[in-house]
Amino acid sequence: ETEFVREGLVRAGYASAEEDEGADLCVVNTCTVTAEGDAKSRQAIRRLARRNPAARIVVMGCYATRAPEEVAGLPGVVEVVTERELPDLLGRFGVVDVPTGISSFGDRHRAYVKVQDGCLLRCSFCIIPYVRPTMHSRPLDDIVAESSG
Repeated sequence: ETEFVREGLVRAGYASAEEDEGADLCVVNTCTVTAEGDAKSRQAIRRLARRNPAARIVVMGCYATRAPEEVAGLPGVVEVVTERELPDLLGRFGVVDVPTGISSFGDRHRAYVKVQDGCLLRCSFCIIPYVRPTMHSRPLDDIVAESSG
């Protein structure tokens, strides 16, 4: 999802900021599988807000979906994107041609190809069925194009 959003924003004219470079827009993809994931997400958001005081911070992912009010109260956060709003998010930032997948894996040789989102299994330790309870499969053509491209 992070690469999907990054590629969409690049198509609309945005550029990735280097580690020591200021940013106008920061997008944080969060995790909520454990309390530690929540804490690391909050830490990343606060760090970005300190380093980029004028930046708009957009937060997405499972933690954002599970606790949108909590995430919205963090410094610098201007928008919280919950489950399956990514095409709408990209449209709000000027992306006209929303990608159907990712075209590269950055500096990695292998990547995960997302086939399905959501889960119905209620494992005793897992919160995912509560934050993404609706299963949604990507179209087969999009999956094949992404994995062979």
